[in-house]
Amino acid sequence: MRARGRAVPGPNTRRLGLGLERGNAPKSAGRRVITIAVALFSTTVITSGLGFVFWALAARLATTEVVGRASAVISAMQLIGSFGTLGFHILLTAELPGRGAAEVRRLVVTSLGIAGGLAFVMAAAYAVIDHSATNTGEWIYATPAGVVLFGAGTAATTVSVVLDGALVGVQLSGRQASRNLIFALVKLLALPVAAFAMGMSPEVIFSVWLLGNVISLLTLGLRTQAPQEWLKTMPSLRGFSPLWRTAAAGYHWINIATHAPALIMPIMVATQLGAQANAGFYAALLLVGVIWIVPYHLGTAMLTLDGGNAGHFQHGLSTALRLSGVVAFVAAVGAPCLAGPVLAVFGPGYEQARYCLIAFALCTFASAVKSIYIPVRKAQGALSTAALTITLGAALELGAAELGLKLGGVTGVGIAFGAAMVFESFCFWPAIARMRKSLARQVAATEHGHHGDEHKIALGIHGV
Repeated sequence: MRARGRAVPGPNTRRLGLGLERGNAPKSAGRRVITIAVALFSTTVITSGLGFVFWALAARLATTEVVGRASAVISAMQLIGSFGTLGFHILLTAELPGRGAAEVRRLVVTSLGIAGGLAFVMAAAYAVIDHSATNTGEWIYATPAGVVLFGAGTAATTVSVVLDGALVGVQLSGRQASRNLIFALVKLLALPVAAFAMGMSPEVIFSVWLLGNVISLLTLGLRTQAPQEWLKTMPSLRGFSPLWRTAAAGYHWINIATHAPALIMPIMVATQLGAQANAGFYAALLLVGVIWIVPYHLGTAMLTLDGGNAGHFQHGLSTALRLSGVVAFVAAVGAPCLAGPVLAVFGPGYEQARYCLIAFALCTFASAVKSIYIPVRKAQGALSTAALTITLGAALELGAAELGLKLGGVTGVGIAFGAAMVFESFCFWPAIARMRKSLARQVAATEHGHHGDEHKIALGIHGV
């Protein structure tokens, strides 16, 4: 495996610590795309499937008011965590392949230290500001112990996301999937125990979430066969500035702008409509997220494609569009029939969000267009432009959601947010269409050149 001027790992495995044992590199870019996509999809199946069970169980063990408050707190934690990652999880996925073991350890330790520390500080500041501004009396924001708990949970979530990116980057997607499985199982098993021992409250649900993350990280750490190397590695900014320059070019803001609306909207609903309304809305958002994540992962996998290889990128783009179209069709057909029954699984009162869920599901292809637009603009050398447009789109989505919230409650949020996404897709699609035409011309020119060469060779063989 080529090491870009760095130490070359062993032929089979290189011990990196904390479970980061590097496997053999894929033999082709296409195989690497498949590997990353499968890793992300498998993790999504685990976290979304067991996450659905977790919230359904919480809905049975607690009132809708408690579930609504807890989901708002966890959404705030995940939103702050998105800022705290600084896009390092995407960067480590792209940058770690081919680097030597010592450099990988240094980059990972530095990334985890910066992201985790920043997330804790941001979470503590958010808790203090929220308590001062809203005076909601939420324990986790109103007491020193609660602020520390919220900060620790946010830091653990941020570290987990960044570490997952590192695991995929060193081609250990299995470790990444197993960590998420442990996280999902621990919080699922701990929830009824905590409910029996302490009763159900937002801070109990949050603590169970934190427990799952901590145990999954400890389990990953115990699996390493080079703990002494890991413990001796100190954070260092040496060689780190190129990564940060890449983040500043757009990955960080794209990551935030992509995830922010879905994390901010539950907070908006809980604040303006109350915790009970937010419980149903959060369930609808959770369910449609399982659908939207498919085109999102296809777009993420496309980021690894070589934009200079027209045939390769054309095939990846066509595949992503076709699969997204199939998913969008299934969602549009199935949502009107299944929205009510599936939401009813959570319990009484959740079905009020069925029209919101239907509106979300009908916008699946619009969501796919946004996800695919990002790698297309990257291939065109316009990642900074994509960051700007995606950020403006996120602002439009949140503005539309607020308008819908004022006019039509939870259903209004779904319709207005969906309309904003459709409008964005009309703005993003021309860049994708131009890319498809350009790729088709390049592939046709290449094939024509090959045919011409073959004709010349044939003429030479026959002495013409």
